[in-house]
Amino acid sequence: MPAPNEVVSGWLKRQAGWCANLGSPFYASLLESASTDDSGAIAGVVAGFETETESAALPLRLMGAVHRLVLEGRVPALEPHYPSVGGDGDATAAWVPFHEAVRENSAELRRLIAHGCQTNEVGRSAALLGGFLEVAHRTGLPLRILEIGASAGLNLRWDRYRYESGSSGEPGEAGWGDENAAVRFVHVFDVAPPLERAAEVVEREGCDVAPIDPTSDAGAMTLRSFIWADQLGRLSRLDGAITIAKEVPVTVERLDAATFLERELAKPRPGLATVVFHSVFMQYVSGDQRTRIANAIAEASAYHLRLEPDQGTFEIRLGDELLGTSTAHGTGVRWF
Repeated sequence: MPAPNEVVSGWLKRQAGWCANLGSPFYASLLESASTDDSGAIAGVVAGFETETESAALPLRLMGAVHRLVLEGRVPALEPHYPSVGGDGDATAAWVPFHEAVRENSAELRRLIAHGCQTNEVGRSAALLGGFLEVAHRTGLPLRILEIGASAGLNLRWDRYRYESGSSGEPGEAGWGDENAAVRFVHVFDVAPPLERAAEVVEREGCDVAPIDPTSDAGAMTLRSFIWADQLGRLSRLDGAITIAKEVPVTVERLDAATFLERELAKPRPGLATVVFHSVFMQYVSGDQRTRIANAIAEASAYHLRLEPDQGTFEIRLGDELLGTSTAHGTGVRWF
């Protein structure tokens, strides 16, 4: 059998480059090898998915599916090389057992790949933090927050995390949030937003077309599988966020974003500042849905906070205002 078709091969190769730029040499190397594999193993497992768009993140779904098998202990030959289970991160040594795992588990991997990418990236809370604080500062009101494309709702608990403005996390540095929080952000701000501002969240709800329960074993496994296996800091933050999720109940409704907002924003909430927010979400939304979302927000005069890609960077916007930029995972936050 041939290598993956030209379209999918291009997706794998480009994702390899993005992984390299975002600090995952392990995934970058494996994806590069997968893009040129001519044995038929990779081509077989991704066949038929080339009709999707690149924004559907097929390469990350492939890597997440294999990672899930590793986390479940079903591919012992890969464990010595997967850092998430204590391995050495040697991608060159991992390629042969990775390739064999794909060949031997093709049917199971295709079943997993058929599901959408569900990376509930906790780091994006650090990028969005300044926007929430800005709304609270401008209005002087408690916040009602509505997240669309919320996945497991972990970023709906952003106010339960700790954020440090400096690089060391030492006492005395400016920070925001509980100093003993299970999720702590250090080394994420190139230029931090003003952190001396107070904010109180009194209502939090979200929606997703395929929500995940982070407090369940199955849900936690799905979320962990989509974290890149050599990025242990992200895994640690995810585990901390899952702990907090068990302490702070949040409803993430199985519903499309437009219908959710049309209903929720029709409910008056006097005395509260309503913030609709999302992060790396709009690429999955149809044109009709985008129009309905924009109209619902405008008609309700709600605040619209978002982190979305734009020409190679990720912009943090509040309404029409560009507040700052960050990476896709919420690091390198530069507040304007």
